[in-house]
Amino acid sequence: MNPKIQIKLQDPETNSAILMMNSLWEEIQNRYGFQAPNPMKGEYFKGPKYGFWIAEIDNRPIGSIAITPWNDSIAELDVMYVDPEFRGTGLASELINGLELFAKQNGFTSIRLRAGAPQPEALRFYEKHGYSRIDSFGKWASDETAWCYEKLI
Repeated sequence: MNPKIQIKLQDPETNSAILMMNSLWEEIQNRYGFQAPNPMKGEYFKGPKYGFWIAEIDNRPIGSIAITPWNDSIAELDVMYVDPEFRGTGLASELINGLELFAKQNGFTSIRLRAGAPQPEALRFYEKHGYSRIDSFGKWASDETAWCYEKLI
């Protein structure tokens, strides 16, 4: 990873966080072939045991990852995004490793997430990092495009 890149826990309602959520949503719409308003809001990532990290280079947001509690022992990974210019640099691994450490420190024993077939790079990435496919859960249970994953930590 580039030593100039800094990853910081940030308020999810900052302009940088909103930019990352919008960038992710734009990519999701392109990959899945639909148009809809962005359902992600900063307020959804605030509270005890929540976290929203932004990766920046020269104060430019280039990546993000967020965690929300599903219950007392399970957390959900969300808003995982790396600017295409920085993919393949190790930044995504830095983001997920930091999130997993935060999850452990906050008493979670597993992390779940949602991806899908139109995101083959993401699927390979999660599997490489020890995530295994599980049945769709929660708000994803009725989503036919959802490929859900979980990792015990």
